[in-house]
Amino acid sequence: MRALNAFIKKILSTQGYALYQPSKGIPWPLSYHNINRLFYFKEMMDYISNVKGDIVECGVGQGESLIMLASLVKKELKGRNIWGFDSFEGFPQPGKEDKSIRNAREGEWGDTSVYIVRNSLINAGLDDEFIESQINLVKGFFEKSLSKYTGSSIALLHLDVDLYKSYLTALNKLYPKVTKGGVILFDEYIGTIDHLHFPGAQKAINEFFKDNKSLLSRHPLTGKYYFIKK
Repeated sequence: MRALNAFIKKILSTQGYALYQPSKGIPWPLSYHNINRLFYFKEMMDYISNVKGDIVECGVGQGESLIMLASLVKKELKGRNIWGFDSFEGFPQPGKEDKSIRNAREGEWGDTSVYIVRNSLINAGLDDEFIESQINLVKGFFEKSLSKYTGSSIALLHLDVDLYKSYLTALNKLYPKVTKGGVILFDEYIGTIDHLHFPGAQKAINEFFKDNKSLLSRHPLTGKYYFIKK
């Protein structure tokens, strides 16, 4: 662990960051994977630095990626609002498009709540004022909850929703709100580890973008795909 921490500190220092231990403990495992994700989000945030709009995440889980995005928003000092949408009850019923060896089941990932995520944000060192004024956690399945988004535009949309219907619902409802120059990040797509586990995700993305799916780009560090809205 000491060798890992030293290596991570060195990487972070090159980007102007420092590694520290919050008083209540780091709310996610310290790993190469999570450090790579942090740099990925940082690069995407840098890309939209001159794009107006909110940061929206669909599929919050226990809040690991939301914490990273929120920390970057706070450092950015532009007052962006952050929205986190999740059923906080686990998966809805998977469809036939989601059938795989992974065997996704209704209710999986239900070990979370708005309370758990909010506490994780606090444990990560984000203060109450920032959380209350700039972070909106919305509970409910996407068919109903996404209509509660009241922001004027979206600069960054992070989709980590695993299932076919969830991806299509999120894209249909939120894509029109993504502003020109904004980015959409996909957690599950071809080439990623989760791609074979959640084939419905790729099917939904391909169906939504159709001929434009060739415009998706792959990030070299994480292997994740993203789309820049022109």
